[in-house]
Order: sequence, then C-alpha cells, then structure tokens
Amino acid sequence: MIKKTIKVIFTLFILFSSIQANGQCKIENKYFQAGEDLNYDLYFKYGIIYTKAGKSSLRTVSEKYNGKDAYKMSLLAESTGAAKSVFTLNDTLSSYMTKDLIPLAFTKDAHEGKEYTKENITYTYGKGGNVTIRTKRVKNGEPRFDETLSSPNCVYDMISVVFYARTLDYSKMKQGDEAAVEFMAGKKKVYMVIEHQGTEIIKGNDDKKYDCIKLVLSMSNGNKLAFEDKEEAMRVYITNDNNRMPVRLDSKLKVGSTRAILKSYSGNRHAVNTK
Repeated sequence: MIKKTIKVIFTLFILFSSIQANGQCKIENKYFQAGEDLNYDLYFKYGIIYTKAGKSSLRTVSEKYNGKDAYKMSLLAESTGAAKSVFTLNDTLSSYMTKDLIPLAFTKDAHEGKEYTKENITYTYGKGGNVTIRTKRVKNGEPRFDETLSSPNCVYDMISVVFYARTLDYSKMKQGDEAAVEFMAGKKKVYMVIEHQGTEIIKGNDDKKYDCIKLVLSMSNGNKLAFEDKEEAMRVYITNDNNRMPVRLDSKLKVGSTRAILKSYSGNRHAVNTK
C-alpha cells in the first residue's frame, strides 16, 4: 500500500511538473513548417467494420492573426460517394498558433448528419503568463454557451494539441509514459493526457510503410489520482523521425468513429523515413 501511494504521488508530480513547465507556452518547433500538406483517405466505422467513405487533409500555412505572424493548421474532413446517404460529414477545424506554438484561436465548422455546429475559442494572454479563454458554441442556429475561463497554464484545443504532441521528446519517454496539458472540451477546461504506447509499423494508402510512435490522447477531469478517470478521445500514429508526421488518426464521433490514413504528403520540413 505504501509503495503504491508513493508511485501515485511520483506519477502526479511528473505529470503536473510537465503542465507547469509549459506554463509559458513557447515551444521551439523543429518538426513541421508552413506548406506541409497531408492528405488522407477517410474511413467510417459502424459496428466493427471500417468502410472507406471520404477524404481528409491536414494543412499548415503562414497567416497573420491580429497582426501577428502565425501558423494556421486546418483539418478538413468530408464524406463522399455512397457514404453520404448513410452519414453526411463536412467538418473544418482550424487552429491559429504563433510561430513558437502559442495557441491563439480555434474554430470549428461542422456538418454532421442533420446537425450543424459552429464553435470558436480565443486565447488572450496577460502578464505573468495567465491566459483568458473565451469559448462559444452555436448548434443548429441556437446559442449553446458563451463562457470565459482563465488558467496560469497553456491551454490547447483539438488541433493545436496534436501539433503540441508532435514536439514532445519521445527519446526520453518509454512505453506507458504520459504527458498532460490543459485542454478545452466545449465549455469545460479538462486535461488532455498524451500516452506513449511504443512504436508500430503503419502502412499508408501510398503503399509505403512508416515506423510510427503510437499515441493515445485521453481527456480527464483530473478528479482522481494519476488521471484514472481518463476517457480516450483519439489515437495518433506519428512518424518516428524528425517530422513527427501523422500517418493515421483514429477518432470518435457521436455515431461510430473515423480513421484517416495517409495517402500523400508534401512540404515536409525533413526527409521522411519509410520502410
């Protein structure tokens, strides 16, 4: 019992030290650049079967945001062909970050089935590194919430957290190790726990094989020791090279789940290692 308690306390110390260490948000980006363009085949899962049903892309460009040089990272996903008759999907999720990867804003424009959701998050930074977050959602034309929160730490969203995960030093992590950051889930501020689950060879839809780092991203309210209450949100397989390029992304929908598998890429910062 004493050993278990010590282990839990040590785990919490490591996790919260990671959160606190990122309180100033700035990160040196060695892994991606403006012009990176990743294209995916999109699959839907109903029951136990994945069916090819659309296309997706993840693109990074340079833009100005409120007069500042910034990255804009956009994830686009849409159903095509016969899949539209089963479930219509047309989503655009974008994050704006400074060139040293400080989150600035997030937008979501999502048509899923008969539902249309528009969401906006903005981050405003004060003295001492505190951040004020305003989050708004309108669903099917009706306002759902308009909340303002604050935090002394960095806070991420669904797109910026993927790019944050690309910057972690996995050479110092072993299978089962976790890092945690604060994360906006609708109108709530929770934790996103990024778990390193080792490496795996993933075949892309370009007939190439990639040595990938497997990451499981889970959300947690942080109410239990060592985030025992965490709920899986996404699995991301990133190349085990200097690009950390997402090769496969698995995520859940209200109805079923999606899988995006890399079909083509261009504009990478480094040469891509393939098998």
